Amino acid sequence: MSRSTQPNDGLTGLRPVVTPPPFGVMPNAAHQDALGFMKADTFALAVVEFDDQGRCYDRAQLDKVSDRVETMRTGREDVILLLFVHGWKHDARSDDPNLSSFRVVLAQTAAYERSSAAAAGGAPRPVMGIFVGWRGLTAYGPGDIVADTTFWGRQAAGHRVAVGSVRELFGRLRHYRNSRLKNGGAPLLVIAGHSFGGMIVYSALAQSLIESASAPVETVIAAFADLVVLANPAIEGARYLPIYDLVSSPAFKGRTNVQLPVFVCVQATNDQPVGTFFPIGNFANRLEEATIGGLEERCVTHAIGFIDEFRTHKIAGPDGNAPFVLTPPQIEQADPFWVVAAAKAVIDGHSGIWQAPFLSFLKALVFQQVARSQATTIAAASLNDAIVARNEKEPGTGGNLADFAKEIGL
Repeated sequence: MSRSTQPNDGLTGLRPVVTPPPFGVMPNAAHQDALGFMKADTFALAVVEFDDQGRCYDRAQLDKVSDRVETMRTGREDVILLLFVHGWKHDARSDDPNLSSFRVVLAQTAAYERSSAAAAGGAPRPVMGIFVGWRGLTAYGPGDIVADTTFWGRQAAGHRVAVGSVRELFGRLRHYRNSRLKNGGAPLLVIAGHSFGGMIVYSALAQSLIESASAPVETVIAAFADLVVLANPAIEGARYLPIYDLVSSPAFKGRTNVQLPVFVCVQATNDQPVGTFFPIGNFANRLEEATIGGLEERCVTHAIGFIDEFRTHKIAGPDGNAPFVLTPPQIEQADPFWVVAAAKAVIDGHSGIWQAPFLSFLKALVFQQVARSQATTIAAASLNDAIVARNEKEPGTGGNLADFAKEIGL
């Protein structure tokens, strides 16, 4: 069982850290109290947890978040909302490494929003995070041997969570975002998930992503959120085929509008659980389900990130002053649906998503969205001007994402 030191960010409200026995089974119970958004020095954080059937452990957790979001909508408040769904072998314990790392990302996002708003002479938007917890960790013991045996059981639990009350949470966030946009506001919503958490996010949002990909070719593609990010998602490639069919069509490839990505799936090339365990567990589906052609056959057993035809980008580790190397490097492209193969130096294995190169990549994606959304309310935002100037030097490319990351010190 992994544990971490909590960040020194002034956050209050999490339950005290409890040291569990060296081996056992995590209870099917909430790890946090229903406090809504808890205050830290520079951001607010809420924890919403779901049980093995996809229902709230404590309905008050979701209700308090929903009430605050509705207040923001009716009060016409623009905020930056980041939501993260953890994956396998994790939960919402106060010292879970995923929760601690998410807090760091929230603090850094708040710092970026403050600095860019100050440079443009505007007021920074509040940064609010939602950590979605579920029972990603059940049986555990010294090392990973015991927890490794829970892969398929936790996969099934993740499927149940994906069709449960988490969809209500996502729906309330979407309603807030759309309402503010309709009224000329500048909200920002980013939804991310790792491992089975990525599966939960994709399963819950798949229909809206397909609708986005089917938008008329002359329009900018709208989405459920400003950005959806999946890291090492454990979900069958077959679920992505409808989007692949749309974005690989001649009509879509004829798009001339360029835009920031709305969907980014990043897959470590050395991810053994998703690359090896996942196909083994799904082999029975290959025998039972009829398919047409080799692509469909592979998509039944293999995850999205391990289907070569889906891949649009590659990302490698640092090179000189660049925190990462993205190929192709452009920020804005005609295809806003990215599937990225990550080298070991960026994401090492299934759980190594908190390495510096990947965090720099993730923050560059998020901060690009921050700059874009901020520019809708702050004229001549300096960082947005820098993006425009770079685009003028490289017409049609949308600039270089690694250069942007380097410019802002990631």
